[in-house]
Amino acid sequence: MSSLPPIRRKSQATPLRDRTDAPEWTAPDRPSASINLAERRRERRAKKLADVAAALPAAVPRDAPRGIYVSWRWVSAVIVIPLLVVLYVFLASDTFRIHGVYVGYTTLTSYLSSAEIYGRSGVSGLRIFEVDPAKVGRELEAEPEIASAQVSVGWPNVVQIAITERQPALVWEQSGQRVWVDVSGRVMALRQDLPDLVRVVVEKPTKDVHLTACDRQGMDTILGVGSCIDRDTVNGVLQFKALYPNVTEVIYDPIKGLGFREGAGYLLWFGDGIDIPTKMAVFNAIIANLGARDIQPVEINVANPDAPYYTTVAN
Repeated sequence: MSSLPPIRRKSQATPLRDRTDAPEWTAPDRPSASINLAERRRERRAKKLADVAAALPAAVPRDAPRGIYVSWRWVSAVIVIPLLVVLYVFLASDTFRIHGVYVGYTTLTSYLSSAEIYGRSGVSGLRIFEVDPAKVGRELEAEPEIASAQVSVGWPNVVQIAITERQPALVWEQSGQRVWVDVSGRVMALRQDLPDLVRVVVEKPTKDVHLTACDRQGMDTILGVGSCIDRDTVNGVLQFKALYPNVTEVIYDPIKGLGFREGAGYLLWFGDGIDIPTKMAVFNAIIANLGARDIQPVEINVANPDAPYYTTVAN
């Protein structure tokens, strides 16, 4: 007799879903979270629209006058761009650069050319707004040949200079060099031969003795441009020339001063330019006295008219 398979007893375990003591599982609330996100997005869009609407100008009637909105950035650009263009023209353009000067002379005779004055003015290549007229005038007046200079400027690149030149009064020859000297004693370069000017020759220049404030006068050295000759010395030469127009040359000694070599073979020393008429009157009296006694002088010195003296061959 066949045996039946054993009967399996059902487990007493109750499925989890049927158990009443198991915690109830709840699915995530996904639909409600999506709803919250959508609401927040709508709120943000609404806020943006409100901000844009607030920024827009209020509606105005059609017949109301309309204004034009202009940004300050555009205003600044309109101002700055022309200024940059003007600055470029000033700095890069050749329009305002100086290439010459207009020179006017206040003296009848001029020895400096316009080109020389232009070179000495120091304005070559400058722009017109870089020129200081007063400074240029002072620098020109520092030149030995220029007594005064008036400078003016004009746009776009015009420089006008009115020059008063120093006029030569005599020719001074010392250590083999000739220079011009004006009435104030200013030494200048000799530019041309003027036969009407009296010439002063230092026959025996000294190395260590001079009696004037001009330290190179009569010394064994060359007179540089800008040096000086004592004004009393210059006045003495000019007064002597005025009394004796035929005189073309005067001599100078550092100790005895100014003198003149007479055709008769003697030397007349009259020192400086102080009281020349009195000195010449004394000289004429001495010559008359010596001539009456048939005395031939070698030197007559009237530098001090109160104590004149003369020397002869016998002396």
